[in-house]
Amino acid sequence: MDRLAPWLRRSGWLYGLLAVVLAVLAWRAVGGGADPGPVAPASRVVRRPALPAMTLVHVAGAVRKPGVYRMGGDSRVIQAVRMAGGPTGDADLSRLNLAAPLIDGQQVMVPVRIRAGAPGAGGPPGSGTGARGPVSLSSATAADLEALDGVGPALAGRIVAWRDSHGGFASVDQLDEVPGIGPARMEALRPLLVP
Repeated sequence: MDRLAPWLRRSGWLYGLLAVVLAVLAWRAVGGGADPGPVAPASRVVRRPALPAMTLVHVAGAVRKPGVYRMGGDSRVIQAVRMAGGPTGDADLSRLNLAAPLIDGQQVMVPVRIRAGAPGAGGPPGSGTGARGPVSLSSATAADLEALDGVGPALAGRIVAWRDSHGGFASVDQLDEVPGIGPARMEALRPLLVP
């Protein structure tokens, strides 16, 4: 130990200097004291709900084989119509959003084309010249909804926005979740609508 002590005294300052240099390098490597600059805002992570593996949908109206069908969780209305044998010759597919995603328990009502002069055909929507039958919440445009008594442009827009953000209407009862639909209006609209 006596032999080691003089050596440590002579080279101890070298080890001390080396320790200080290493500490400064380590401090700079982790960004000590340096201004990191502006911090980017955290990106917003949007989590989509997991799609169910299978959904059951009821396809009715102007299709060849109406019924309840099991579909993949990411299926669209067009696939449900095809599964039901395709549209009949008198189907009016222009009144149906074929690209809309399906939700479990949804009813896809394929409307029948109404011919001019047919009983109940009436005039254009909102003309008050006749009934066109129930309006499909899954496919109606804002103009179709405005043709209903008690539904103005603002409410029609909210209904379409709710449908787009929630993937459609599985039942008419979900209309109650749209802002501005009270119990009285809900009961007045219920017989005029289908999902």
